[in-house]
Amino acid sequence: MTFLPRPVKILLMLLLLLGAAAIAVHSGLARTAFFELFAYVKGVDILGPTVVRERPTDSPYQRWLETARAEIPVFEGLVIEDVASIALRPWPQMGAGVTGLYLRFADYQINDGRLLEIPAGGSTVSQRHLYEKGVYVIGGSGYTVFQQEGKAADRVEWGPGDLFSVPLNVRHQHFSGGDGPARLLAITSFPLVLNVMADEHFVADNPYVFDERYDGAPDYFDAVENNHDIMFAANYIEDIRKSGLQPYEYRGEGNTTIRWFMAGNSMLSLHVSEMPPRNYMKAHRHSSDAFILFLSGDGFSLTWPEGAYHKRQRIDWKNGTLFVPPTYWYHQHLNTGETPARHLAINSPALVKNLGLRFSDQLDVDVDGFEEEWRRELAKQQREGG
Repeated sequence: MTFLPRPVKILLMLLLLLGAAAIAVHSGLARTAFFELFAYVKGVDILGPTVVRERPTDSPYQRWLETARAEIPVFEGLVIEDVASIALRPWPQMGAGVTGLYLRFADYQINDGRLLEIPAGGSTVSQRHLYEKGVYVIGGSGYTVFQQEGKAADRVEWGPGDLFSVPLNVRHQHFSGGDGPARLLAITSFPLVLNVMADEHFVADNPYVFDERYDGAPDYFDAVENNHDIMFAANYIEDIRKSGLQPYEYRGEGNTTIRWFMAGNSMLSLHVSEMPPRNYMKAHRHSSDAFILFLSGDGFSLTWPEGAYHKRQRIDWKNGTLFVPPTYWYHQHLNTGETPARHLAINSPALVKNLGLRFSDQLDVDVDGFEEEWRRELAKQQREGG
């Protein structure tokens, strides 16, 4: 409020006091108007009756992004309709002939994304960094060479649907190995690490070797260990579109999932979930940034802040749609089709938990009005499908 004239500040504070008095005796519109005015004056987001989030305004990551915009192709928003067909732009810093998009979704400060296409016979630059990276192969084929200091290089072949994670600070380079280009989606914890370290060169040029995470063993990317019914330790998974899943009724009847603990990650978590035909997941929210890539099916997602279902946004999706819910907004995925709908989610629940922060909430009872909306949508899909 430092930019407002003093009389205006006094007026706004009086309005806040009047709003507080109104709330003491009324609810509904008076309460809503008060909280919206409070949010404007204080420069915060009201995420629920007891949840206030101060907006990041000048973080190290935001300062980096403002400078980087002039040199890299930045995409901002909440959704990409199809990661396989969206037009990409030259990104020479990533390698000769490489095109791509830097994905700045919502106002995330923990995770970001990079959509890259490597030309036939080409490669990305060799790099290492102190942030974690999960990689999904959208199309094409190729391989990645990993080189830990003092160890023999390890080469991992990949193709469409494959998923792997780059071990922390291990030098790596992606190569397109087929007759055509290879397109990759990478989700990373770069914003978080930069916000903590506040030094881009320290993040990208640090020689420290995390040999407890990756020791260069020749079977490192082959090993799979079952840690729990739905949790597996694995560093490379072949075609997650076909991976076997386990029941996960917590998210709703008939829902299934599998979670992978990959590359010793402490910041990124990767899992796949699936909904039965003409069914949906329970609405939930979390304070960790989540990138959600739909792998099959047709349907839509709804996202809204607590107590404001009337402000919900709808995102229609299909195979290849990438979507993020704003921080701590409820989101609910709904499958309107006749086949199961599967998605990959990459977020940071373990990180938030380890920091002692509130991680998630789930609505076990649907919000008022949802049931009618869902039934109307199913009836519409049935009519259109004949």
